[in-house]
Amino acid sequence: MRERFGGWVARGLVCVFSLAAGAVDAGQAPAAPANGLGLQKGSIELTFMLGTALPTTWLRARSDRHLTIAALDLGRVMTGRIGNGRFSGDLELLFEIAPLLVLRQPERVLGVAASPVFLRWNFVGSGRLRPFAELSGGLLITSQDIPARTTRLNFIDQAGFGVRLGIGPKRAVVIGYRFQHISNGGRVRPNPGANFNLLYGGLSLGR
Repeated sequence: MRERFGGWVARGLVCVFSLAAGAVDAGQAPAAPANGLGLQKGSIELTFMLGTALPTTWLRARSDRHLTIAALDLGRVMTGRIGNGRFSGDLELLFEIAPLLVLRQPERVLGVAASPVFLRWNFVGSGRLRPFAELSGGLLITSQDIPARTTRLNFIDQAGFGVRLGIGPKRAVVIGYRFQHISNGGRVRPNPGANFNLLYGGLSLGR
């Protein structure tokens, strides 16, 4: 499962970088409208978020496992507006640190995670709304093995989407969904992995 999801992530990264490279070759379009959020090329964004797993078995999630996470994202918008169609937007690079991660499987496990490879595509949107799609990969260290009888050091990959709702010139409420996959990457056998459908919300501050 991890190998398949890793392939999806790799293809997504290739697509995003291809879009960015095409914009550089063709001459980059003007910066995307800020939409009241102050997001444009060179903008810095700090986001505080809290998330919890949905009670569903969609995408091979298990009903006897639950995940809660608190994280801090630091991002920088790297491009101006790319493209002119409905999928036009800008590319943002982020670093995410999750100092608190609580997983029930069914015993409680505590952990900390960091995702240094984090890409977000910010669509232009309209008015105070600005949707986005994201991909990231990182490392997770936990107090016990995840899943049980495997390892405490795992990879954590995610793909998702969400929307910012502007509440000020440089502030926005963020709501999103992530499919999260935890796996040891085949370093330890067995490697069953653990999947979660995470709903999260937070506050974004820009400068």
